[in-house]
Amino acid sequence: MKALFFLLCLLNVLFFFWKLHFGALTPSVEPVSNIPALLTVGERELARRGAKISTYLDNAAAELQAKQVTDILQRLNPPQVVLIFKTSPHAPKPSVSNIQKLEIRHCYEAGPFSDQEALRRWANTEHLTEFKAVNKSTIVSSDFQVYYPAGKDAEQTRINKMMLKAKGFNDVWPVTDGDIKGAISLGVFNERQRAMLFKNQLAEQGVKAEIRQRNKLRDELFIRFVGAKGAIFKNVGYSRLADLDCGSALK
Repeated sequence: MKALFFLLCLLNVLFFFWKLHFGALTPSVEPVSNIPALLTVGERELARRGAKISTYLDNAAAELQAKQVTDILQRLNPPQVVLIFKTSPHAPKPSVSNIQKLEIRHCYEAGPFSDQEALRRWANTEHLTEFKAVNKSTIVSSDFQVYYPAGKDAEQTRINKMMLKAKGFNDVWPVTDGDIKGAISLGVFNERQRAMLFKNQLAEQGVKAEIRQRNKLRDELFIRFVGAKGAIFKNVGYSRLADLDCGSALK
């Protein structure tokens, strides 16, 4: 029995080496083929659905990851809040009167005018709705006086007067006040040109006369009003005043 058992074991060992020698235990390698595998219609649809689901899952994972990174950055550096106010397209547009209120306006004074009627006509021409007529005393040119200068004392003035009468100037009189008090007036003219002509005639007769312009106060009519900055008003002289002047004048 033992001899038979050892014989069987020997036969098994020999059979194993024989198989090993002829490659029975080496896995077979199939040749690589370039011919694409054939798919059924159902397998193709399943492959497409799988590709779409895979793409959707990849995109969703990327968006989730980006959102998580953004949230972390915002917690670390909170953004500054910038408020932007936009006008609604249905909001009412500002009226012309509201736009005019935004204009820079100043107080002006214009004149003089000959009378109230002339003032009103000018105000209508300039389309003024708020104005105030004011009377002002202004210094205006009155006339031109030709005179002989005053002497150093009363005696010298008397001698000067006698000299002028001797030259034929009988219509003379002394000036009793003002900055030329003591002088002798020789004539008064409304125009400077006529006064200069008379002075030259006196010089030819040996009389060295002088000319002074005399002024007087005269009440004149002006208008105060509020106008736009930089406005130009026609046919009359005007000047800008302090805003308070118009504020009190137009109340």
